[in-house]
Amino acid sequence: MPRYVTLRPDFYELLREEAALRDRTIRSQALHWLAIGKAIEASGIYTHADLTALLERFDAETRPDG
Repeated sequence: MPRYVTLRPDFYELLREEAALRDRTIRSQALHWLAIGKAIEASGIYTHADLTALLERFDAETRPDG
């Protein structure tokens, strides 16, 4: 049974662009990024503060108004 999530339009656009570059579907690209995030969190190498700072920097660099 399919389940749906709502993404920010800019994040969806990043997914679409990266999927095209990697010859993946948008779904496959999203699952790939989810798997990377899960592995990074599970690794224990990075603290919550490290990941928060990285995500804040990513958001600032990728938002159309940023």
